[in-house]
Amino acid sequence: MHAYNLCMPINLNNLNNFKIENNRVVLTSRYLESQRWLFKKITGTRFGSIVNLNKYNTPFKTWMGMVNLYKDVIDPTLARTGNIIEPKIRDYVCKQLSINFQVYDPKAINWDVFKENKIFGGIPDGEPIDIAGNIDYSNDLPMLEIKTSSIDTLFYKSEHNELKMVKNSDGLPVVKEKNGKRNSWFQNGQINISNEYCMQLGLYLYLRNTTKGVFAIGFLEPKDYANPESFDPYKHEIQIAYLEMNRNMMAQYIEYATHWYHDHIDTGISPAMTEADQKWLKIEIERISK
Repeated sequence: MHAYNLCMPINLNNLNNFKIENNRVVLTSRYLESQRWLFKKITGTRFGSIVNLNKYNTPFKTWMGMVNLYKDVIDPTLARTGNIIEPKIRDYVCKQLSINFQVYDPKAINWDVFKENKIFGGIPDGEPIDIAGNIDYSNDLPMLEIKTSSIDTLFYKSEHNELKMVKNSDGLPVVKEKNGKRNSWFQNGQINISNEYCMQLGLYLYLRNTTKGVFAIGFLEPKDYANPESFDPYKHEIQIAYLEMNRNMMAQYIEYATHWYHDHIDTGISPAMTEADQKWLKIEIERISK
C-alpha cells in the first residue's frame, strides 16, 4: 500500500523511560528489561528506513517506533481506501497471471508470518499457492506486493502532528498537481520501482528463500478515495512489474540490518540523530513538558 506513515506525539510517560546521551536516545534499564518483549521486528516497511532508503523516515524514528516510544499512524482515508481496493487489485492480478495467492488476516497471525525469525518479520501481500492451498514457489512463481498510488499529487495538512488528506466540500481530495504522482513512478516511459519498495519485497523473498516477485501498482482517481467500494480495476490503470531479487546483494543488507538490530534494539541505544531528528525530538519534549 502506498501511504504516509507518521509518528504520533511521544507520550508524557515515556519521558521517564529514556535519556539523551551523545546525540542518542538511551532507554532506561528498567524500561528495556520490562518492555523488550514488546519491541517490534524489522518488517518490509521498516527495512528501507534502516538501510537509509526511505526519504520520509530515518533510522532513528524507525527505532523510536520499534521500541514503542511512539506509534506509526496512517491517514484514515488512505487506510480505508487501501483496505478496500487492494483485494480488488489482488483478484485482478490473479486473473491476469493465472496465479492464486495466499492472503493473510493480519490480526489472526499477529501481523507476522515469519514467527520463527527473531529479528525480521511482516506479511507479504500475497504468496503463490497450489490447487491444494499450499504455498508453492516452484516454477518461479512470484510473491505479490501491491501498491496504491494517487494519479495526482494531493494536498495534505499537519494536524496534531499527523498528516491528513485535505478534502473539498464534496469529500474529494484536493489536487495539488494533475498526474504529478503518477509521473513520479515512471522513468523514460517505463514503470520504475523505488529501491525502498524493492527492499521491502526483497526482504520477504529472502525470508522465503526465493527470488521472484511481482508488483501491482494501482493508480487511483480522486473519486476512488471518496468511494473505494466502486473501484473497478478493469477501468483503472494497473501496472505490473517483476522483480528478480539478487540474493547475494540482499544478504549484505540483511547482515547490516541484523547488526543494526543487535546494536540498537537489543541494547536500547538509538542510532545517532540527524539534525531533523534532533529538531523533531526537541519540539516533542518541549510540547509534553509544558
